[in-house]
Amino acid sequence: MTSVTVSTDGTATVNKSRVPKTEIRLCTLDEFKVKADPLFQEHYEEIALRKDLMELKPNWPMYDALDKSGSLFIYLAMQGDVCIGYSMNLVTNHLHYANLKYSQNDVLFIKKEFRGGRIGLRLMKITEDYAKSLGCKVMLWHAKEHTTLSTLLPRLKYGVQDIVFSKEL
Repeated sequence: MTSVTVSTDGTATVNKSRVPKTEIRLCTLDEFKVKADPLFQEHYEEIALRKDLMELKPNWPMYDALDKSGSLFIYLAMQGDVCIGYSMNLVTNHLHYANLKYSQNDVLFIKKEFRGGRIGLRLMKITEDYAKSLGCKVMLWHAKEHTTLSTLLPRLKYGVQDIVFSKEL
């Protein structure tokens, strides 16, 4: 991205290598629907294992209900006005351990061209910190097998909680 710096004597310099800092911030569900919409298809193409079975069709009424109940929080990774990633998370008390409040990540995504740096780690850390501030004692992430996230989580001191298997019926 090109930037222009104007000094006090009126001269200007152009810096073509300056990259805007990524801002990670909380957002509303309505803002998420607008800002993150351009990323949905890319995310779907990357992670949906059975596209013939799994149609991309977010259940917005359910998300709205979760949001209204205070059980949803969302972070956006933004570069200027452009969304480059997101972390959408649920907060609830566990069904079997009613005194245990926890957060479960629903979706986590960073555009491919922004991976490899620290943006994803920052997004995850900010998500964890916010969940903790809400009183959550456990943070759950899910990852597809043999992905960068599945190898990263153990290095971040995450252990296996459950293993989920699926079968088409």
